[in-house]
Amino acid sequence: MIDSSSGSDASAISNPIQESAQTPRPGLRIAFFGHDSSESTIRKRVYEFQSIGAKVTGFMFRRRHDKPVLEPNWTNFDLGMTDDGYHGQRLLRLLAAVGTLVRNRHVLRDADVLYARNIDMLALAAAGKMLTRTRAPIVYEALDVHPAFTKKGIKARFLRFAERRLLSRSRLLIVSSPSFIARYFLPRQNYNGPWFLLENKLGSAAGALMDARPRKSPLNAPPWIIGWFGVIRCQRSLEILTRIAERLPRSVIVHIRGLPSERDGITDDLLKDVARKFDNIRYFGVYQSPRDLAEIYGAVDLAWAADFSASGANSDWLIPNRFYEGGLNGVPAIARKGTATGDIVERQSTGWSLDEPFEETFEAFINHLDRSTYTELVDRMLTMDRSAFVDTSDTRQLLQQLAKIAQDARR
Repeated sequence: MIDSSSGSDASAISNPIQESAQTPRPGLRIAFFGHDSSESTIRKRVYEFQSIGAKVTGFMFRRRHDKPVLEPNWTNFDLGMTDDGYHGQRLLRLLAAVGTLVRNRHVLRDADVLYARNIDMLALAAAGKMLTRTRAPIVYEALDVHPAFTKKGIKARFLRFAERRLLSRSRLLIVSSPSFIARYFLPRQNYNGPWFLLENKLGSAAGALMDARPRKSPLNAPPWIIGWFGVIRCQRSLEILTRIAERLPRSVIVHIRGLPSERDGITDDLLKDVARKFDNIRYFGVYQSPRDLAEIYGAVDLAWAADFSASGANSDWLIPNRFYEGGLNGVPAIARKGTATGDIVERQSTGWSLDEPFEETFEAFINHLDRSTYTELVDRMLTMDRSAFVDTSDTRQLLQQLAKIAQDARR
């Protein structure tokens, strides 16, 4: 239910699922359907499940990319290699994967929960449930809403219809931001079922690596060092940062680290070329999470958490990893006003939320940012409870709910 009197999605939607407390039975068996066994958030999720005592068996693809291929440290049935953006190929791979499910139907029948990450994996889990006649309930984790689902036209309507059908067969929807419920699943998909908020917080392993949380060294700013980390996909962010770096060569240094999204027109060569043109833009390539997080955030003053790649849709609704990573390290975020990230930045006072015209607003902000204001905010962030940025109990609560759902399904 949405309370129209509240301006924040987080406080506007009640979530009774999160308020319940059930005790998970030991060794909850989870069949995890994943699109990429090397993907950092999938590995984080499996690790958190295992650390709390769940037994995870993966049915996962491998995604072809430039990052190092990490072997699963869980029992895993490899479904083959896929390429990002090649939807026809992925459909064929999904059909082929059905055979793997049938051959290993005893695993699905023994599972307590079928956990599906992303819409194509949800379809595969639904097929596996139908073919093996397992009683295990399906759970759908949707950390993003792909732009194809929010467009107009026949294709988008078909995709939303398919998702609605699959949602009707799921017992629980997991989202990383309340805005996905308030802005998409409730109004666009008419979803009124149970949901669980599992934010993109750092996992316990990453939190342990950075638990010391040393105070940042005395500022030499300006220049202010801005870090843009993660999947580098937003063309407008690149344009803004490039123009700001050009106009304020003595006030700004930009660090770019992460995986370029060629599908969105940002390539490794493009970023190297930008770095060659500007002395105050530095491109470091990919990094390994969580191993490198303390190092890369320890080198910057501000975390770029603004995203324009799907304005009016996914970009407005998500709260990215970099908000939590920077927060734990005492690095304030730069966000867009009126978005889920902007709302949480304002609510927690963990950075600055800026309005349009963003480029002009950001330039004015940099020109007026003073050392005492910045230091005061950093000092306050470093005293915040780590649960604001680290998953200290969220996954445990999720497993408690999964155990209850599994128990109900077997009655």
